[in-house]
Amino acid sequence: MVLLILITAFLQSSLPEDGLYWVIFSDRGADIEHRLEMASADILEGPSAGRRLLAGFTTADVCDLHPYSGYVLEVEDIALSAIRTSSRYLNAVSVRLTQSQVELLLEEPFVQEIRSVGVSNFSPSEDIPAPDAYGLSMSQLEQVNILALHQRGWTGTGVVIGMLDSGFELVHPCLQSADVLGAWDFVNNDSIVGWQQEDSLNHPSHGTKTLSVIAGYQPGSFVGGAFNSSFILAKTEDVSDEYEQEEDFWVAGLEWLESGGADLVSSSLGYIDWYEPYQMDGNTAVTTIAADIAASRGMVVWNSAGNSGPGETSLVAPADGDSVFAVGAVDGAGLIAYFSSRGPTADGRIKPDGCARGLNAVFATYNGTGYSTGGGTSFAAPLVASAAACISSAHPDWGMMRVYEALRSTADRYSNPDNTYGYGVINALEAVKHRSIIGQVRRSDTGAPLSMCNVTIDMESGSPVHAITNHKGFFAIEPGSFGSFSATCTGWGAPIPFNGVLDESGIEIIIYVDPVNSDNSPSVYPNPSSSNFYIGFDVVNSVSDVSFSVYTVANERIFHEERVSVLPGCYRAPLSGQAFCWNGLNNNGEQVASGQYIGMLKIGDSVQLLNLALIRGMEED
Repeated sequence: MVLLILITAFLQSSLPEDGLYWVIFSDRGADIEHRLEMASADILEGPSAGRRLLAGFTTADVCDLHPYSGYVLEVEDIALSAIRTSSRYLNAVSVRLTQSQVELLLEEPFVQEIRSVGVSNFSPSEDIPAPDAYGLSMSQLEQVNILALHQRGWTGTGVVIGMLDSGFELVHPCLQSADVLGAWDFVNNDSIVGWQQEDSLNHPSHGTKTLSVIAGYQPGSFVGGAFNSSFILAKTEDVSDEYEQEEDFWVAGLEWLESGGADLVSSSLGYIDWYEPYQMDGNTAVTTIAADIAASRGMVVWNSAGNSGPGETSLVAPADGDSVFAVGAVDGAGLIAYFSSRGPTADGRIKPDGCARGLNAVFATYNGTGYSTGGGTSFAAPLVASAAACISSAHPDWGMMRVYEALRSTADRYSNPDNTYGYGVINALEAVKHRSIIGQVRRSDTGAPLSMCNVTIDMESGSPVHAITNHKGFFAIEPGSFGSFSATCTGWGAPIPFNGVLDESGIEIIIYVDPVNSDNSPSVYPNPSSSNFYIGFDVVNSVSDVSFSVYTVANERIFHEERVSVLPGCYRAPLSGQAFCWNGLNNNGEQVASGQYIGMLKIGDSVQLLNLALIRGMEED
């Protein structure tokens, strides 16, 4: 059972005469055991089952129970109106009450506390048209090393991201391919999360922009951080009335996303009205309490830290949560944005947890087809949430708190954190590698990646562990121990085992696989090259002497290597004892000039000539 501790934060005398209130119940009501049994069955049969299994939380506890219906009916009788939202996590309902109704409810034994519903500090950002329409998201993805995960085929596939924001329009070209599994408007109580007649003109603007940072996909123009993820969209922010909105919709949206199977949540909203800095302790704000309960069920919230910096403890809820990843904003040089909210929390914990681009961030223009730049931790949060989704697609066996740990442990200030940057700018690739062996399986003769290979890691201590390569031949696995290991694979050809040592920071490797019974022409790769050439060959039938020489066009031999009594087999991998390697140096160890060179490969009595193009300064993949 999770013990929910609600700290009374407000004196009753501070409550307004009329308004929206949380009514927090003192217990869970009657027939608890039967209700828990039914809730457990619903969890096992519902879309959140897989995520909760990873979190070790498949049996319902009291925070999975809706508030007792008898108590809810009594609240509605006294309020003379229906409740607005209901929270399983808080054991509470929100409802509009007069002061006299508040006093009547406080006399009821089933009411523990009544508090005003807080409002957000949401404000619209000012868009600046982006100067170029090509590759505009490249810089912000590279800064946090998400691009490196995309290059390895980890783009968020199989991960469900929940979004909490002001609404979402999907008409922009970069959002038309987004895989939306579900949507609900908690403001208007319907399934339309885009603009409606009762909305203000730019109601869905903020959510559309934050969604594009994750889900956008318009090749050549803009690519979001986790464009292959699936999405559940919750419209929880009412931007009318000077952009103030109550936190109860946020809590209702969060619980809806958790029960609907979201793996993680990206939230660029924050709640600070009704709260003082001393209450940013991780246990007072209702959004923080709710977010921490969601994390216990395996669904972590990645939330903007707030735009109230640079003062100390200027965080907004729920960024103060101990299981909420609070995201600060930096510029393109990695320097903290002046507005980015600072820690520590009121109980002394370091915040934010990490940073990403939040100054001059690029996103889809609302009500247009182009792209704009703007500032705010609102845009940093979806970048870090994108990294979390891509890491999860690389490590499907990791729960989200493990992803949280890896991101924080590999950020650039982890060894010396502070309350300005927190643990620093995140590094998505280093997070994937954290305590893990990642790598690619390739053919030794062509270098082509091999998908659907079963990789086996044998640690010096511990049992073998396994992973399957993705469509780009990559895999990631956390063995659970450190030390020497051997890696091999099955599924194609004859693998060349890789031996290495794993430590806390992880390692990236390549496993080469030889074709079986190969008898192909010699290979030269890369060709052209700026430095190293690998010359692959096969020895067929019998033991042979093998040599490789390089000549200038003037017939001067500048390189020579020979091997005696080479056994039959394939020798094409760029490894010691495999393919020959010429590093662009002559016999005296001096660099030779760019130009055309002739390679001569001799296998037994067979001689073959190869063209080598050396181009100094050329960029290579």
